[in-house]
Amino acid sequence: MIFTKNFIYVALINFFVSMSYYMLFVISVPYAAKRFATSDGLGGFAAGLILIGCLCGRFIAGRIVLDLGFKRLIFTGIAIYILSLGAYLIADNLYLFMAVRFISGIGIGCIGTVAGVLVVHIIPKEAHGQGINYFSLSAVMAMAIGPFLGIYMMLHTSFENIFIFCLGVGVLSFLFALFVSYPFIESGAKPQKGGSFHLSRYIAYAAVPVAVVTMFVVAGYGSLQAFLPMYAADLDLSKTASLFFLVYAAAAFISRPFTGKTFDKRGANIIIYPSLVFAILGFVVLYFAKTSGLMLMSAVLLGLGIANFQTAIQTVCVKLVKGHGVSQAISTYFIFMDLGIGMGPYLYGLLTPYIGFGGLYAAAAAVTFVCIFMYHFIYGKKAYTM
Repeated sequence: MIFTKNFIYVALINFFVSMSYYMLFVISVPYAAKRFATSDGLGGFAAGLILIGCLCGRFIAGRIVLDLGFKRLIFTGIAIYILSLGAYLIADNLYLFMAVRFISGIGIGCIGTVAGVLVVHIIPKEAHGQGINYFSLSAVMAMAIGPFLGIYMMLHTSFENIFIFCLGVGVLSFLFALFVSYPFIESGAKPQKGGSFHLSRYIAYAAVPVAVVTMFVVAGYGSLQAFLPMYAADLDLSKTASLFFLVYAAAAFISRPFTGKTFDKRGANIIIYPSLVFAILGFVVLYFAKTSGLMLMSAVLLGLGIANFQTAIQTVCVKLVKGHGVSQAISTYFIFMDLGIGMGPYLYGLLTPYIGFGGLYAAAAAVTFVCIFMYHFIYGKKAYTM
């Protein structure tokens, strides 16, 4: 059975923490500009510090989750996150704001990694594909609702009220964590402690190649988040852009039951190859979008593509390791995903003076096309014989 009490509570924790993360991400640059009179570039750097903190949190949590235990680490992450949310209200200069962003990211990275490893232990092994698909909906919905809610509240209330709202969400996550049972850490031996530094304690080498493919694919999604409002404004489709991520999430949500079961029965390739094709088509349609209908069609295609690719490739990362290497595999996957989403807007943004915002999505389609061959030679052709 997938939908146990533990599964639901952990999914809710992941959803609420991720939702507030994306809310704060979209308001950080305008808040820094208004509160501290920063440039867009410096405000963007301040906003991006949460990603660096998140990477640090994931990197460390992937190694120590089995040493400290799920319960200690998830409560530590939530406590760090709640304290950082409260600190937003008293950060009265840019440097303190930057520090708060970084610390907040550490808490998010810990929570996300622990939640990802925990559900792997909760879900029956024979239903990993389906279960991880369902669990990842919490992140997909957060990626859609968080930016939408952040922009909506920014237009209708104060920044301080947004911080208070997110603080309340953090407290709610803490309450959900109280009802989770954490018996799974007792099964098997733990990784040995002490000794010299070994990267293998933090990164699952077997999962790195497919995680790199993930990084390149989601870089296009990162540029989508960053530049879609400006692209839509150029096309006079700003109202449609506000619905884009909700439609994206709906497409991902509706397809999940089918893709999860299919993965478990027929393997990764039957999901990943079509998902990458859908993603390419989504970027191409967005490039040509001149009407609301085409823009929302792009959202559907990208929801079927990128969202399903992410969950399928996460399951592949888990299958590439054994035993306690699962924690490092989950951490590896999220580290490279965060790198892609974080670096994508910067790298694609360097092209905007030459190809415009629309051209970015043509470039993203080209990169995703290359990723089909990367995946095939790294894992896909082997999966046929596994």
